[in-house]
Amino acid sequence: MSVFSTPAILLRRTSYGDYDLIITFLTLEKGKLTVIAKNAKKSRKRFSGVLELFSLLHLVCRASRGRGMPVLQEATIEDPFSDIRGNIMKTAYASYWAELITFWLEEEKTQARIYHLLRYCLAALDEGVIDAGVLSVIFQIRFLTIAGLSPDFSQCSKCRVDTDLIAGSRLAFELAKGGILCQRCASKSASRLNISKGMVKQLLWIQNNDLKTVRRLKFNRPDLKDGLVLLEAFVMYHLGREPKSLKFLNSIR
Repeated sequence: MSVFSTPAILLRRTSYGDYDLIITFLTLEKGKLTVIAKNAKKSRKRFSGVLELFSLLHLVCRASRGRGMPVLQEATIEDPFSDIRGNIMKTAYASYWAELITFWLEEEKTQARIYHLLRYCLAALDEGVIDAGVLSVIFQIRFLTIAGLSPDFSQCSKCRVDTDLIAGSRLAFELAKGGILCQRCASKSASRLNISKGMVKQLLWIQNNDLKTVRRLKFNRPDLKDGLVLLEAFVMYHLGREPKSLKFLNSIR
């Protein structure tokens, strides 16, 4: 049985029997990876204080025979991101991002861009250098873009007129089409939300620029709220359900 190692971020863990844990990671080398940590709740020497949610780790795993889960052999902490777990709002946002990744990504399919996106957002959330809501906008729009589900903010999703040519300071967005609507087309849509044109331009900027540039953007509170409401509604529409973590996030925001 082969042994492999990889950097990883802990997304979810559940008890399995009296002593074991089933843990889902987002790894650099293998994408989403679910492993079994045998005796993890019993052995203080091997895993004590290591297997915490959202921690950045380095794993050593043993691949199992057949279709069984890999077995976690060793885990060392690269960065605990402990300030996230010490703050309920930060924990709620990180839990939401982790749930999106867990739900959307296929098992053991490399997703290096999503790994680096999550690592960047968790590090910034832990440091408190960027507002948590702003980070969630950045995470969601970049994640949706990488996953091939990106909303189209560049033109009316029905008549294809450029967004810049649509009059007014607020625009309609149709969840079903995943795009902007001009005034004429918006009157025929049932599943629409409204968003400021200024926030639409910022979302386009986030889609098309690197993270170091994006982090310098400034958001006013009404526009930021618009962006969060739209992106979270878009996610729920395409998931077909409300993520449990989002329901909790909304209850404390």
